Amino acid sequence: MILIISVLILGLISVRVFESYLFYDPFNFYFKNNFQNISIPNFSIIKLLSSFTLRFLINLILALSIIWFLYRSKSFIKATFWVNFTSYLILLTCFMIFSEFDYNWIKMLLFYIRRFLIHPILLLILIPGFYFIKFIKTKNQ
Repeated sequence: MILIISVLILGLISVRVFESYLFYDPFNFYFKNNFQNISIPNFSIIKLLSSFTLRFLINLILALSIIWFLYRSKSFIKATFWVNFTSYLILLTCFMIFSEFDYNWIKMLLFYIRRFLIHPILLLILIPGFYFIKFIKTKNQ
């Protein structure tokens, strides 16, 4: 089990390491520079949506697998899916709306929204949350 979870975590790391080769993301280079002083880059909405969605799906499959091998609970899998899916839709909508504006405070907001879109940050929140739920359930039985 530890080996499988380690391989899945390596999968998440690989998505991050090879992101510039695998996904279309003009914001990757943009946010690595002094982005507060330059304009938001031009981008293809279709390509960016497709790329974000593909990356989200890869990260989601890996995250669901990690949750499964840690807890083996269908309810935790459903909760992970719905939390990720709902946040993805909300954040992607916000990202697309805010990317039309070029104010300094929006650039920082885009930076953080993009982080949540392309990285499995919610997994880091859900794993200890599910552990706590499981601990409380076993304690009360």
